[in-house]
Amino acid sequence: MGRDQTRRDIAGFLAEVPVIDPHCHLDIVKPQAANLADLVLYHHVWIELVSAGMGQNEVTVPGLPHELEDPGIEPFERVRRALPYLIHTRNTTVGVLLRWLLRDLYGFDEELDVTNLDRCYRMVESAAARTDWSEQVFGEHCRIEQAITVEGRNNLATPRLQKASEALRAVNLMDGKLGPIATLAGMEAVFGREIRTATDFREYVVRALQSLDLKENRFLGAWVLPYMTDELADDRSVTGIIARARAGEALSHAELGSFTWYGLTTALHELRKSKLRMIQVIVGAEVLKPHRSVNHWSGRFTGAMGRLAGIFEDFRFNLSTASDLYTQDIAILAKHVPNISVAGYWWHTLYPYFIRKSIETRLDIVPGNKIVGFFSDAYHCEWCYPKLKLVRSILADVLTERVERGWYTLDTARQLVHQLLYGNPKALYEL
Repeated sequence: MGRDQTRRDIAGFLAEVPVIDPHCHLDIVKPQAANLADLVLYHHVWIELVSAGMGQNEVTVPGLPHELEDPGIEPFERVRRALPYLIHTRNTTVGVLLRWLLRDLYGFDEELDVTNLDRCYRMVESAAARTDWSEQVFGEHCRIEQAITVEGRNNLATPRLQKASEALRAVNLMDGKLGPIATLAGMEAVFGREIRTATDFREYVVRALQSLDLKENRFLGAWVLPYMTDELADDRSVTGIIARARAGEALSHAELGSFTWYGLTTALHELRKSKLRMIQVIVGAEVLKPHRSVNHWSGRFTGAMGRLAGIFEDFRFNLSTASDLYTQDIAILAKHVPNISVAGYWWHTLYPYFIRKSIETRLDIVPGNKIVGFFSDAYHCEWCYPKLKLVRSILADVLTERVERGWYTLDTARQLVHQLLYGNPKALYEL
């Protein structure tokens, strides 16, 4: 069989297979974009425009992506102001994805500029008003059968969109934007009283979980510090860490990582009272002020994650990373630890080179039933399309090469396409 025929066969498998997207930020009530600004100023595009020279407050009054704060400027005007900087994203993957989105979903195959802005804006607005538009995007363009969103409202879910929660992000004592004092103050505002001891923190975590309807959540998400460790994760040490944080003293990585471990293990013990057993763990990114994400890596994470999974063998941990430095690390974890699997290409790894590296590393190392080949992390269903198109293309390249080399049969490639994009997420997330 020639390479061209192999490629066509594998492309056919990829075109036919239904897809499950196990992590997105879609609004269950209205998953589609309302207007062109929702698409063109998606935060992955927005940050590139700012980096290219657009003022921090040029298209949003708060100087933050519209996913975080009301932009305070009319949508059409926001896109118009962004146009001089959009040209500088022609070379980036995000720029390519935006062009695919506008061309393939709306038939707009032009460089967006002042001469065609009004027409493009009206095309997106017209589609957004259609009651069947999101179903057309999911079904006809993406073949996404189900997606799991962390933006679920109350108990609402649909056959297409299931809900999840990122409640376990609240186990860290700091992130790039907030230090320990501010983080504790935020916890206390939710808790309704001061957190001064390990017991207080434990009660805060338990109460936060009890406020959720766990029966309706397909997973709980944890965005953990990469230096998570059990080194100082006992009651006395955690009480001391809280006291030092409240006093404004600098905390070591071991102290910060131990606080994360303590909070996460508290949550997992509490979750044993429920039937929920899927934990989605993402690691490798830190968001600095005002909203500038960077890679975040520590050698502590791999050992800590392996120990955590060993203690909680009744849970399933699905891992993804924003740092390429973790590519081999999490694959080795999934190879050696039965209840750890790997998923997608998060944030700073959703680029062709890193997607290919992740796919090849995982296919080399991880049993085929423990690899989830895609999640969109999208805020509007239209952005699911170009991200999925990119992943399909790279997966086709990898599988074609391996069939041609005689490493896989064509039937193995077909089975892997089904497993990675549909069978594995369906089984792991119990859809």
